[in-house]
Amino acid sequence: MTKKIGILGGGQLARMMCLKGFEMGLEMHVLSPSKEDPAAQVTQFWSKGKLDNSKHLKAFLNKVDVATFESEFLDGNQLHLLQTECKTKIFPSPKTMELLQDRLSQKLLLEKSNLNTSPFLTINNYSDLENSFNSLTEEYELFQGLVLKKRKFGYDGYGTFVIKNKKDLQKLKPVFKKTHPGFIAELFVPFNRELAFTVCRNKKKEFRFLPLVETHQVNSRCLWVKGPVETDALYSLQKQVKEFLNKLNYIGVISFELFDVDGSLLINEVAPRVHNSAHYSLDALVTDQFSYALRCLVNAPLPSIESISSGFAMYNLLGTKDGKKIKINLNPSVKLHWYGKKENRKGRKMGHITTVEDSPEVALRYLKKSLEDFAL
Repeated sequence: MTKKIGILGGGQLARMMCLKGFEMGLEMHVLSPSKEDPAAQVTQFWSKGKLDNSKHLKAFLNKVDVATFESEFLDGNQLHLLQTECKTKIFPSPKTMELLQDRLSQKLLLEKSNLNTSPFLTINNYSDLENSFNSLTEEYELFQGLVLKKRKFGYDGYGTFVIKNKKDLQKLKPVFKKTHPGFIAELFVPFNRELAFTVCRNKKKEFRFLPLVETHQVNSRCLWVKGPVETDALYSLQKQVKEFLNKLNYIGVISFELFDVDGSLLINEVAPRVHNSAHYSLDALVTDQFSYALRCLVNAPLPSIESISSGFAMYNLLGTKDGKKIKINLNPSVKLHWYGKKENRKGRKMGHITTVEDSPEVALRYLKKSLEDFAL
């Protein structure tokens, strides 16, 4: 009998998971608000519904054998109660999602698990922020600033603010006048580069670590990825991550964003799902992150990691301020993944391109040259 897989959410991550699921012979169901959502466009098993509506969620969960989510910004307690009532398992577990969706509880969990992360403070109001900035400036001669982050619902740079001086600090007063779920403030880390990797774990406790990659952000939003990256600190971190995920009894795919600080690896953030930094896997690995995620859901064996080439890169295609068409040269060696979003707005991820070459540097250079001649 064909497994019916449910995805809560209809964005590009759900779209790519659907496409891979059908290749695996799975029946891919999507719950989202609009028929025009990226994932709704690629499956006949679409259900209209709101992701915070218990009635809609319950009806959807009763249709499928197992479910997952494409965004961790859902109500974990609501999903936990519904999966018990419907007897439809959701992986990763809603309780784990709830822990990791809040940057404060995520940080506390990392600290408790002895995983290195940047020092942080809890910020409840503007006075907390101002007092912390002033006291740290006086106390530490080498203090380089703070990174203020919303505890919940921040992504792609939204809800993230870098504070280097008093002028930056004063600009943030209006942020605290709005309703918000609280903030954390991390000490600014003078990193050498940003890295990331994605991990897969199934019920049989099989692990697969996708290659470590370098990521480049502009305005806290990922622009490109290249890899693989080699570093001596990776093995010990992977060992710690295994222990961490075993304690959580984590099932699914999870992604770790890192800072490389003179060879030491600090965890910046964790996302309990497939991730933009591993989109390269669609064309650079024999088995991609979406197929691994689905295999974890149905407890299928996890194939070994096999690379197609010694170098790869991925470049995000971001929306433009004036809604102009995105230009790209569709060279045969460049693979395009278009998300089918109807609205082109500044900074929005509209798609991505990938290529494989002899080295990460050559692959990235090739993609940059491709962003020229053809409009989509």
